[in-house]
Amino acid sequence: MSGFKPVRHRYEDALTRVSWQAFERLIADHFRQLGYRVEHRGTGEGGNQTDGGIDLLLHRDLETILVQCKHWTAFQVPHNAVHELIGVMHTAAATGAIVITSGEFTKAAIDAAAKFRHIRLIDGRGVRAMLGPVAEPAPELPLLPTWAMSSLPGPSKTGLSPRSHIAAAIAAVGVMGVALAMLYVFYIHEIEHARTMALHARATEAVTPSAVHAARPVTEVVSTVDGQPAVVHGAPTSKRALAEWTRQNAEAMKILERTTPELP
Repeated sequence: MSGFKPVRHRYEDALTRVSWQAFERLIADHFRQLGYRVEHRGTGEGGNQTDGGIDLLLHRDLETILVQCKHWTAFQVPHNAVHELIGVMHTAAATGAIVITSGEFTKAAIDAAAKFRHIRLIDGRGVRAMLGPVAEPAPELPLLPTWAMSSLPGPSKTGLSPRSHIAAAIAAVGVMGVALAMLYVFYIHEIEHARTMALHARATEAVTPSAVHAARPVTEVVSTVDGQPAVVHGAPTSKRALAEWTRQNAEAMKILERTTPELP
């Protein structure tokens, strides 16, 4: 924040660590306890995108007081905030205005407020005395997508707090992640199994009889019996083919011996 003066004393307490929306709500609750009807005008409540220089509007009897909340912890609030409220007071017909910060004001801001008796400044020391002890903010859970939030059951149906529902939804998302991982591993296993079976089938085809015959050379070897052709073979090219060739040749020779008359 260029051009802003750093605070002379920086607070390190629960009020410093709350969000600016929570800071605004703490101020609103304090004035409700004092009997004011509090109307939120700032962005911390009601979904407003701009506050027009007003965070809270206090009503009590004939009083209408504008409140500007500055949850600044590192830099001093300048005089601009005071001058801004002066113009807004006349527009809103307010009877007074308050600028509240969790840190400090510049000297120029203090001097500007001193010129207008209807404007009051409350700094970090004053707001801590005004609010008293503030509880430490609870750690915020990560936001869920809209579809997950809409599927959560209401407290009236289950008796659980919204934070418990969010924790349950996060656990459900984790279970879904594990299930998807297991499904992925299953499909990978099936793909590897199919690949292995394909390689096995390809290897089996390599040793079929047709493959053995295809591997034989064109050159033929002729076995003879008494000078007559007996069996024609292709030359075997492997141990398995050689064994088959020897078996077939032996069977052919036995047939010839049974069908050929013995010579005198």
